[in-house]
Amino acid sequence: MLRTSLTRKAASVKAGAALAVCMLALTATACSNSERDSGALADAPSEATATNHDVPPEINEFLEGDEGRSISYIRLHDGMHMGSSSEHEPRPALSLIKLYIATYVMEKGEYEDKYEALDMIASSSDKSAEELFDKYPDSIDTIADEFNLESTKAGEQWGYSQTSTYDVASFISQLIDRDETHPVLVAMAHADPISEDGYSQDYGTAKLSNVVGSKWGWSNDKSINSSVSFGENFVAAASITGSSDDLTEYVKDEVTGKNLGKATERFLKYKDGEDVPPIETSTSETSTTSSSKKDKDEKSGKGEKDKASSKEPTTSEKKDSAKKEKGSSDKKSADKKKGSEKTSEPSKK
Repeated sequence: MLRTSLTRKAASVKAGAALAVCMLALTATACSNSERDSGALADAPSEATATNHDVPPEINEFLEGDEGRSISYIRLHDGMHMGSSSEHEPRPALSLIKLYIATYVMEKGEYEDKYEALDMIASSSDKSAEELFDKYPDSIDTIADEFNLESTKAGEQWGYSQTSTYDVASFISQLIDRDETHPVLVAMAHADPISEDGYSQDYGTAKLSNVVGSKWGWSNDKSINSSVSFGENFVAAASITGSSDDLTEYVKDEVTGKNLGKATERFLKYKDGEDVPPIETSTSETSTTSSSKKDKDEKSGKGEKDKASSKEPTTSEKKDSAKKEKGSSDKKSADKKKGSEKTSEPSKK
C-alpha cells in the first residue's frame, strides 16, 4: 500500500515537471504567482528586484558553525546573505548532490532520463543516482563550473562527492533566478514524505516558515544530515554531524528574526559605504563531532581544563619543583616535568 502511494506521488511529480517542460518548450508564460503570495521569512516587497552581488559574503558570516555544522541563507529580492564562517567548507554532499545531477540531465540528458532524474529528486532514489551518474560522469563537475560552485567536486561515485552549504544555497538561488518553475524546483516542491529507502523527508530547513520545496541528504548511518529549502523570497541550506532533529534545532536557532534583522542592517550599511567590521563567533575555530550545543560546550570546557593542566603547572607545583630541584639544570628539570605529566596529557581527537 505504501509503495503504491509513493508510486502515485512520483507519477504526479513527473506530470507536474513535464508540464513545466512543455510550457518552456512552447515559450508560454510561467505559472501564476497567486499561490505564492504568503511571503518569506523576512519582510520583502511583493515584486522582486535585481539581485545585488557586490556585498561580499563574509560581511554576514556571523551565524554559529564549525567543522561539524554549517548553514547558509540567501534572501532573493535583494541578495542579502547570512551564514556561518564554515559555510564554504567542502563537506559530504550526500543526496544534495542529486540536485546537480538532475539539473545536468534536464539540460543535456536524453529524453527518457529526464523523468528518472526528477523522480530521483522527489524520492531520493540512490539507484537512480547511481545509474545517471554512471551515464553522465561529468554531470556534477559541469554544473559546478556552470554555476561557479567553488567547493563542489564529484567523487569516484556520486555518494562520495562534496559540496558546501553556500554552494547549494547559491545554486538553488541561481536556478530560481533563471526559471522559478524549473523542473528540478517543481520536483523539490513535490518531494515524497518518505524516501525510497524509508527515511522521513521533513526536517532541517524544511521546518522554516513559508517553504515551497526541499531536498534532504543523510549518510548511511544517519550520523550526518543536511537539507536545502526555498520559498518565494529565500533559500536556506544546512548540514550537521548529528541527527535530523539536531539539524532542525540548529536551523531554528540560527535563522531567526533577530539574526535576519542584524544581517539586513549590516548588508545595507555596507551598500551605503559604511565600515562594517566582521563579527567573531564563539565556535568559528572549534572542531566538533556533535551538533548538540550542550555537549559541544561541555567538551570545549573539558578541553580547556585539560590543556591548562598539561601546559602550565600551578603555583604550588612550581614551588615544590623549585625546592626539590634547586641547583639542577633546566634540561634536567624539563625532562623530569615531562615524565611527571605524561599520564595527564589530554587525548587528541
